[in-house]
Amino acid sequence: MRSMALILLCVIVAPAAFAADGEKASNIVGAGAIVSASPYVGVDAKTMGIPFLALEHKGFYLQGVEAGYRFFKKEGWSLSAVMGPRFMGYDADDSAALNGMRDRRMSMDAGLKAERGLAGNWAVSAKVMADVLSRSDGIEYELALRYPVKGRIFRLTPSAGVRYQTESMVDYYYGVRYDEVRAGRAAYQPRGALNPFANLVFTCGLSRNLAVMTMFGVESLGTEIRKSP
Repeated sequence: MRSMALILLCVIVAPAAFAADGEKASNIVGAGAIVSASPYVGVDAKTMGIPFLALEHKGFYLQGVEAGYRFFKKEGWSLSAVMGPRFMGYDADDSAALNGMRDRRMSMDAGLKAERGLAGNWAVSAKVMADVLSRSDGIEYELALRYPVKGRIFRLTPSAGVRYQTESMVDYYYGVRYDEVRAGRAAYQPRGALNPFANLVFTCGLSRNLAVMTMFGVESLGTEIRKSP
């Protein structure tokens, strides 16, 4: 597979979810589902129910599955310490094509995120996240540009960027070790991979306290990943 796709649908509840310009955004809670395509041969798309939270208090925040602490905010810049789960990996029995492979496990990442508002509504963010559970001992670097558009009852936020995953991360999730070699599956030790991605988030207010949010995202897998058997 050359790309991964993600669809998120949430119903969120918040006091004044669409506050007037200049008013402070409200904390929100809700629930939804994620449908994600797998990059692994023969593995079906997965659907997972999730709670959705967007909470902030004195610099600490929870946004979806990302938790963080914003320790610097000045002149359009913000810097945060962040952490969140890495939903990658597989069980060898997920597909006949994975027979003989060892399971690859999800992990938890932690790192730093910098954000900067630009002219107009443009904003840029940079993030570096490292595997803190020593699954892959890898690092992912991300650079993204977004342009939110806000109406009276809706918010539309397209974004695009690139993610670079280091050799150890790509090797853990997409490599083939010598003891995993089978007929038609050679040993494979990839290098780092650069993955372009794009997301589109649309939130629409149904009432003062109720809104629906949808997100569609696609990530094009780098050459080193696509060459994996």
